Amino acid sequence: MIISESVIRITLRLSFVFNLIAAYLVAVPGSMLAQFAGFTLSSSALHTGLAALMVAALGLAYGWMAQQPVINRPMLAFGGLVKGSAFALFFVQWLFDAVTGRFVLFAVVDIVLAIIWLSWLFKTRQ
Repeated sequence: MIISESVIRITLRLSFVFNLIAAYLVAVPGSMLAQFAGFTLSSSALHTGLAALMVAALGLAYGWMAQQPVINRPMLAFGGLVKGSAFALFFVQWLFDAVTGRFVLFAVVDIVLAIIWLSWLFKTRQ
């Protein structure tokens, strides 16, 4: 089964929202929502701010891509690789008890989106 381009656009829009929420959680790790999701207060304000900025910037790129007449395939591949790598990083951190299981569950969205995007790119290549 090949995923349609309209499904990819929907997942890009979902990722836009997900990334903006994640950026808030990273920026405000002490919030009740961030604590529920398993975020920790372990980073400096500079690192936290920079991480939140990068997560938000990627989210904005996904939202922008969803609105374009043609999906930018290299950018989608980059996004899929970043999301897959982020999940791998979080999973390894969980193995070493550096993050909670709830945090990894929250990040499952990243690996699911990575699989959808990269499989669509692979199946629709010319």
